[in-house]
Amino acid sequence: MRLSNTIAAVVIILTTSIIATSTAFAAEVNIHADGTMSNTATTSTWPDKILKGMSGEEAQKEIKNVDPFLETHVLPEDAIVTEDYREDRVRIFVDTQGKVVNQPQKG
Repeated sequence: MRLSNTIAAVVIILTTSIIATSTAFAAEVNIHADGTMSNTATTSTWPDKILKGMSGEEAQKEIKNVDPFLETHVLPEDAIVTEDYREDRVRIFVDTQGKVVNQPQKG
């Protein structure tokens, strides 16, 4: 009986943790009709802050504010790039209007 009570308690704790985490994430993100996303939290910074949908230059500034030593490149979304992975580089892919199409990340 004690083991089943312990398992039930662990399941409740994990479920509560998952719900709290997903609720916190949902409270910080707006998904717009055009598919772009934006943050409602004003204190978050990249990489937590969603840059998809903003201009490439704005995204580049956000990233440089967090780590000025990162090498950042604003590129067309269909650009051909090398496949090497570098922790000191962030590629920012933009559409024809200059809007970020995917969340930038190191690599």
